[in-house]
Order: sequence, then C-alpha cells, then structure tokens
Amino acid sequence: MLNTVLFVVSTTLAGQRSSFEHSDGTTHWFEPIATPLGITWTNANRAAAKAGGYLATIASKDENDAVFKAIDDAKFWSTTSTRADGPWIGGLQFSGSTEPAGGWVWGEIELTTYRNWSAGKPDNQSGADRMHYGGKTIGSTWADSVSSAKMRGYVIEYSNATVINTIGLKMRAPGSLDGYTMISPSRRGDSFLIDSRGRIVNHWVSTYNLGMATYLEKGGRLLRCGKTNNSTFNAGGSGGVVESFNWKGELLWRFTMSDATQCLHHDVERLPNGNLLMIAWEIKTQAEALAWGRKPTKVGTRGMWPEKIIEVKPNGKTGGTIVWEWHVWDHAIQDYDSKKANFGKVEDHPELVDANFPVDGSHPDWLHANSISYNEKLDQILISIRPFDEIWIIDHSTTTAEAKGHTGGRYGKGGDLLYRWGNPIAYRGGTFSDQRLFKQHNAQWIRSGLPGADNILIFNNGTDRPPENHSSVDEIVPPVDSKGGYPRLGKAWGPANPKWTYKASTPKNFYAPFVSGAQRLQNGNTMVCHGVLGDAFEVTSSGKTVWEYRSPYKRVELLHQGSQAPFTWNLMFRSPRYFANGVELKGIKKEDLEPGQPIEAHDSALLVDGSTVDRRVKPGAQVDLTLRAGEHRGKTYLVGTSATPGLLPIDFRFARMGSDPILSASLSMSATSVFQRYLGSLDANGHATATVRLPRDSRLIGTKFYTTFAVVDRSTRSGLALISNTVVIAVE
Repeated sequence: MLNTVLFVVSTTLAGQRSSFEHSDGTTHWFEPIATPLGITWTNANRAAAKAGGYLATIASKDENDAVFKAIDDAKFWSTTSTRADGPWIGGLQFSGSTEPAGGWVWGEIELTTYRNWSAGKPDNQSGADRMHYGGKTIGSTWADSVSSAKMRGYVIEYSNATVINTIGLKMRAPGSLDGYTMISPSRRGDSFLIDSRGRIVNHWVSTYNLGMATYLEKGGRLLRCGKTNNSTFNAGGSGGVVESFNWKGELLWRFTMSDATQCLHHDVERLPNGNLLMIAWEIKTQAEALAWGRKPTKVGTRGMWPEKIIEVKPNGKTGGTIVWEWHVWDHAIQDYDSKKANFGKVEDHPELVDANFPVDGSHPDWLHANSISYNEKLDQILISIRPFDEIWIIDHSTTTAEAKGHTGGRYGKGGDLLYRWGNPIAYRGGTFSDQRLFKQHNAQWIRSGLPGADNILIFNNGTDRPPENHSSVDEIVPPVDSKGGYPRLGKAWGPANPKWTYKASTPKNFYAPFVSGAQRLQNGNTMVCHGVLGDAFEVTSSGKTVWEYRSPYKRVELLHQGSQAPFTWNLMFRSPRYFANGVELKGIKKEDLEPGQPIEAHDSALLVDGSTVDRRVKPGAQVDLTLRAGEHRGKTYLVGTSATPGLLPIDFRFARMGSDPILSASLSMSATSVFQRYLGSLDANGHATATVRLPRDSRLIGTKFYTTFAVVDRSTRSGLALISNTVVIAVE
C-alpha cells in the first residue's frame, strides 16, 4: 500500500495554495493537488496526512467558495456530458448510517452542519460513502462516491495544529549563529528580544510607536527611536524622541526634538563617551531656499527640510545638551544662480552637495538621511542619503564652528564631505553606468573584530535598478589611506564594485523598496532585514539562508500562526542580533535570559522549545514541549514519541510517526525519567507542558524523535479529539 501511495504522490501536480480567514481569527490554508492518473479517497487521505495536513473540511459557504476558487480548473476534474467529478475532500459516511444522507461527518473532527450537496446527492450509489466536489457540471457542489473510485485530485487543508508556518520562526538550519534578535513592529510601542527559537527573552513597551531604529546597549539597556506624530515633518521615518530603558523596562532617559522647526528621524548612534549622534530635519522656508540657490521648480510652499546631525550629551532623565552639530545647509554648491554666494561648478567640488540634485522632485524632505554610523578610530560619521543614492562620510573631530566651514578638524576640510559613494552623477563625476546604489538604507562600518572589519556594509534597496528592481546587501572596501583620507583616482571615488554581495538567485525575488538593513555577525554570516515584509534572516557568505523569522504583527494586531499580513503591514526597520558573550548582555543573569513563549498566537499546536521548526540538540539535552489546545480546556492529554517516521492510523486520521519500542515506552509511562509529564490534564487555557530529557549517550547522535500529542475525548469513535502536529527533535 505504501509503495502505491508514494507512486501516486510522485505523479501529482500541486496547485496554488490559498488561505481563508475564519471568524475566530485563525487562517486555514488549502492546497489543491491534481492527480492525472487518478487517486482513491483512501490514498488521498493518507497523502494529505503525509504532507502535514488533512483532507479539507468545509464549515461555511464562504469557505466552500474559497476552496472551489482554488479548484476551478479542468485539470482537477473528470467530466462527461451528464456529470462532473472533482477533487476529494474530507467528508465520509460511517457504515450502518441511515442512507443516503445520514451519518456524514468529517474525517478531521470538526463540528459543522454546513452541507452543499448537488441535486440528488448523496445517493449512496454502489455504497458511496466518501465526499468530493461534483455535480452535473463543474461547480462548488458536492457528490458522494465509493472510496475506491479514482478522482483527478484532492484538497489538503492546513489549520490549527497543522497550520502552515507563516510567521515567527520559519527556519533554523545548521550554520546559523545562535543569538538574540531584536524585533520591533513599526506600528507599536513594543520591542522584543527573542532567542534563536523565536521565544521572548525580554519585552519593552514605550508610550511611543516605533520611530525606526532600536538597539540593545551595554548592560541590557534598550535605545529606541520613538514617533511623536509631528504634523509638520510627516514623511517616512519621522521620529522626534529617543528613549533609553533598562533591562526591567524602566525608563532611564528621554530626549525630545519635535516641533514646527525641527524633528529627529530614523536613527541614533551611541558614542564611546556616552553621548549620542542623532539625525534631524530642520525647516527652511521657501524664501530661504530660493535665496540659497534652489530652483523655484524644486521648492514648494512647505520649504525644505535639510539634514543636521547633532551630538547630545544626556542630562538628567528627560534632557540633553547639544555639544556638537553639523548642517548640510553649510556645504552646498549650485550652478543655477551666479548671484548666490554658493555659486560654483558642481563638478569641481565633489566635497559639496549640489543644491539642485536630484533633478526631479520638490518634496521638502530633500535628503532623507536614513542611517548614521560612527568610526571611533577615524572619528568620522557615515550617513546614508536615499534620494541621492549615496553614502557620505564627514569629519566628527571638528568643533561646531569648524563644521560650518571648509577647513579645520583632523582632516583639514571642516564639515565638507570627506567621501561619497554610490552615485557619481550626484557630483557629475560619472554616468548612470557608474551608479551602484539605489535608494539604500543602513550604511555602517563593520565593527572591529568582525569579518570585514572597517569595510562598509549597505542594504541596497534597488529601486530603479537595472535591469529590474531588486535588493542586495553590499560590502565595499572604502579607499581610505593611512591618514584616514579618501583619495580619488579619477573623477569618482572608488571602489568600482562591492567586495561581497548578497542577492537572491533570481534577483527580483528579493526586493524591499524601503526600510531594511543588514549586520555582519561573528562567524562571517550576515543578518538581513527585509523590512517591508517584516522578515529577518541570516545568510552565509555563500548566500545560503540558515535562519529566518517573520514579524507576527499586522499593524497593531497580533497574528495567529498561519496568518499573513498584507504587503507592508508588518514593517520592521531593522533586526539586529546580539550574543550572550557580547557587551550588551554582559552582567545579565542567566535566569533573566531564560526564554518564555513565542510572540505569535498558537491556538492548537505542539511546540518544541517554542516553535514547530525542527529542534537540533546534543545528547543530554532537555527539550521543552508546549501543548496548546484551546478548545479542549481541562481535558486529558497524552503525548507520544517515536524514533521512526511514518503514519499511524487513528480512525480516519493519522499520527505522523511510526510504531516502535520508543513509542511504546513513551505511551506506557515506563521511561518517565526521559519522557516527563506525558499524561495529564490541560489547564484552564487549554495549555500544558511536557519535557524530554535525553540521556547523555553518544549513540543517540543521528537519531530523530517524532512527537505528537492527542486530547482524550470518549465521545469520539477513536476516543481522541485533537491529534496534533508532529515536531522533530534531531540529535547531533
């Protein structure tokens, strides 16, 4: 029988998965499978279980319409002039039932009375006792046939305990560097530190929604940009406030710059002396912009918001002193109006900023700086200028007075640009073929001690990039000399190309048009944040993805596992990772790093150390199991573990494991030192916990353990209600 099933599955064609949101907030997924050679109900039922789901159950007209939409294709149907037979679904009739309409139930137990029989169906013809789509023509009605009949398809459903893993931890593969990742949803005041299994280690709450950047600092402090909803500066990335919290979530310090004349935005950088660098917009009126040399077509009644960088020394709990500042307004050049003081040849002064670049657009957010980074060794500041498709470096060693001019400081250039890269068109040093950055974010020097230290890492968003929009993470080696200068060998600064790049094998499949970031890790891997999708993932130097997590929020709403947020609805700015041996977590007690539960909601599921993703462990490890069965509060549960894959039939359902002595030992409670709390009662929330304590025995290496739990219910034919998903514990 198994060989027959494997043959049938190997000749199937999967259709497009579709989702349906139930009124209880859970999402059910449906996957139609076409079987050109035909398949019986029995084999379809087993194949659905093998795939991790079950034959579809239909609870409402809306759900039925959603499923039919997925199978409204001739490849799923057999038709004649008088009838149409469509894919199998999970309805069945127990023997001995009143014919033809009595005793019809769903194989996957679901309490629903909804039916949508075709006219004259069911008719029990030839003992028909299984359900499929069918009628006189292709449509959404149902028909009955014998289980041995062969249909050209079946529909798999994934929901509750078998739901598709769409949010939270999605992957953790060998080669990933375990650590703690910061997850900050864009529409909330929450910031979460999660472990490598997606479980909450700490949770901070601000009264402000996210103002973009969030960092963990020395001693477990949270540094966070907040959003004040400034009505003047209402562009993307608007912030207005920077806050610092201790590990316990207590506010340590707050600095606000948000009014009608100036507003913090996007990013912040802690300096070694404890001060902070911040990016801010400042207002310039239309009249000021015109007097400065801005073209009339490029400035509207809202004026301009040029950038300034301030260094703030914290004072008290809610204040700070600005001890240094730099204004881009002081470092412009234009060749539009010879009567203005900053008139000159743009191409002769790449250290200055063209007041009329880019060539199109009059939005007041002229430069939209979206990141700031500091190099202590060079005492330099790196910022990302999105509309210019450039990164800039300036001197921080200047006084504020020197920063206004063109001389002074360690490098003798005052506040002029020391280096710029990404788009030499901006200073007329090249053509479009020389452009390398396209609406980039998160430019940063790679930290000392990390692979690629002192190189610059950039998330290159890739908007308007040839031959089609696609993102990449680019590492460049800046042409810095022994004195910290950046010599040009031609009209444009080098390098000609990045040293290392990550992009998708099909480039257009990885495209984040805004936000997003990257971070180099200790082992040479790179953390990447696809901020538009709320995705954080880790790639090796060869581009292989070894860890992936998706934010479980839809704007302010916490999602159930299996749900998905619409495009851009679960934005994250970045997702930095931290390590137990790093300064950020030094001094934090071990017990304070013990993980709790995952962020996302799970209604019915078995989790292994917080996730349904396979758990890799070593001999002697303790593995925690979390049982969730919200509809079965107070009922008895039973856990089983097997060392063999397979499908164990239970009435018309399956436990996704094989039968072996390990399973017998776990069910008989004869190995309670290993399998702990494998029998008990669910609490008032329908939750329980169990534990696997593996012996410290090297012979276990290479073994995989398959674990499932079931809820006891004497009212069912099998005596079991829920049969959960199966989680895998792999011993390495």
